[in-house]
Amino acid sequence: MGKTGKKRSKRVVWSLFRWLQGNDVVAKLYMSFAFILALIGVLTGFIFMALYEKNYVRSYTKLLTKQGKIISKRVSGFAYRESQDKFQKYNAYVDELERAENTDVWIVSKKKADKPLPEEYANADADEGNISKGTQKLLTKTFENGKIHSNAEYDSTYGMTTLSVVLPVVDRETGETCGAVMMVSMIDRQTMGIREGKYLIVLSVLLAFVISYVVAMLFARYLSTPLSRIGKNISKLAGGDYSRISVKKPRSQIGILEKSLDYLAGRLRHAEMEREELEQVRRDFFANVSHELRTPITVIRGYTETLADGVIEEPGQVRELHQKMLQECQGMERLVEDLFVLSKMQNPDFQIEKEPVSLMQIFGDVLRSGRMLAQEKEISIDFQAPQGEPCLMLGDYGRLRQMFLVILDNAVKFSHPKGQVEISLARNEGRLMISIRDFGVGISEEQIPYIFEKFYTSKMRQNEKGTGLGLMIARQIALRHGGDITVESQEGKGAAFFFDFEECTSTEGFE
Repeated sequence: MGKTGKKRSKRVVWSLFRWLQGNDVVAKLYMSFAFILALIGVLTGFIFMALYEKNYVRSYTKLLTKQGKIISKRVSGFAYRESQDKFQKYNAYVDELERAENTDVWIVSKKKADKPLPEEYANADADEGNISKGTQKLLTKTFENGKIHSNAEYDSTYGMTTLSVVLPVVDRETGETCGAVMMVSMIDRQTMGIREGKYLIVLSVLLAFVISYVVAMLFARYLSTPLSRIGKNISKLAGGDYSRISVKKPRSQIGILEKSLDYLAGRLRHAEMEREELEQVRRDFFANVSHELRTPITVIRGYTETLADGVIEEPGQVRELHQKMLQECQGMERLVEDLFVLSKMQNPDFQIEKEPVSLMQIFGDVLRSGRMLAQEKEISIDFQAPQGEPCLMLGDYGRLRQMFLVILDNAVKFSHPKGQVEISLARNEGRLMISIRDFGVGISEEQIPYIFEKFYTSKMRQNEKGTGLGLMIARQIALRHGGDITVESQEGKGAAFFFDFEECTSTEGFE
């Protein structure tokens, strides 16, 4: 082989190696299928050859037995009629049979019988030196029970495997076994048919392997097509293409896999949409924070430059500017504090430490603060609750107080001067129902879906100092306590906020 031939062989081997690397599943299926076929072929060959040989020996045993019965019957008849001349002629026929079928026919006398077969009708002496131990045992059994016995074993006398069939010769007068006919065939000489059969079987198995491997290769290619299609779909998903995946046979295993990929594509599409929405929320959040902080910073900077330039020196005006700067700083502090609280509430890893708390105590604290806020507008706050009941729930005292105070502060803020705010606390089948209602300006139907969003503020003068985070913080606190906030409102007639929490009926384990 020249250099060109060697290079071509290397390229072929390398191409085959690369193909196996790129189609490892197909290669494994192919090898598994081929291995199973090879195993089945080998097992079938061995089993068939064993059964074939066993059946051949059984069939040949029947043939020798049939021939032996004829010989035994003839010998018994010659001895009974004392026809020695006819026996000699028949013995010549037996010799011809031996030469034709490669079978030794031994006619032996049972010397220990009451009336042994005369030696004239025997053609061999069956002592232990002439026959093998196995054949000797068969002969002894036949002499003892008068039955036919056979055996196939290695015979050292012949130097090969032999098949021995021993049949009794029965005396016609006494019915006693007087001798035996031993049919000894050199089975190795007779197994040419078995060898030829084995050769044909092996050849058939090899041909079956070749055909099966070709079928396996075609079958592997048949499987590789849907696998390649699935690989392309996975590559599409990896590349960010989450379009629907067509499923040709939804009930097949490949179809089920494709349906799973289609479901995954749908989930990824949904996740991508959520990611885009969250990204937009993030951009809006930073834009809103920047806007909310830029205004007070600009104001503070303007006041500071005015004071630094000495434009205003009158003490009263200077104090007024300082007061306005303080108010702007306090507004920024509230905004930063609200952002910090909201960030914690929205963090899934943040855990609120809950314990049994009394809503009666919480509202006692909330009402003291709320009435101070309501003094300026002379607003009355009416609180109704079950008498003598603590109304326990599992929660964080400070967070719950903050939540209710946010809603009460809004109720006071949007109520008319000398108006009224009603707070109701009730128990209903293991639930605690709270409502905070005002009779002020109310919320329009268009605004209600947005009031719990970040930085959403009404354009009313009552909310000019709001950060737009209070209601969202209140709702996050409610959700963290296993409840929620709902709202009912009609513009010009006030608004009502409703809370629903599970009641704590036992303090065991918290004491």
